Amino acid sequence: MKRDVRLRALSSDHHHALVLARYIAAACARGGMDAEVATLVRERFAAEITPHFETEETLLHALAGCGVDELVQRTRDEHAQMLGLLEATGATDDSCMCELGELLTEHVRFEERELYPACEERLSADVLERVARGREGER
Repeated sequence: MKRDVRLRALSSDHHHALVLARYIAAACARGGMDAEVATLVRERFAAEITPHFETEETLLHALAGCGVDELVQRTRDEHAQMLGLLEATGATDDSCMCELGELLTEHVRFEERELYPACEERLSADVLERVARGREGER
């Protein structure tokens, strides 16, 4: 599926999120987190994922009341859940970190398959342009 050019930067972020999720899964498969891996995950999440969530808030705000409120709520709930897992994770807390990796993978799939198509279908060109301009300002 071709993504609207104005949402491509957000879709590109998803590639980086999946790489991070695979990194987490590999650490979990090796037997768990060590402090170095947990620190790297936290740093990458703060640098890459959290700004992505903030950009998506523009989309979510615009989608509210457009007949897809369940998608908006699910997105916000999952963002909050991931941030909560990251906050709850100790330096080597395997269970929260492994759950974070799994949720991140499923969340990316959900956004690509359901949320972004709804954005392309229901949001005005002005809103999509605003999102694209906001992404350009971050780079």
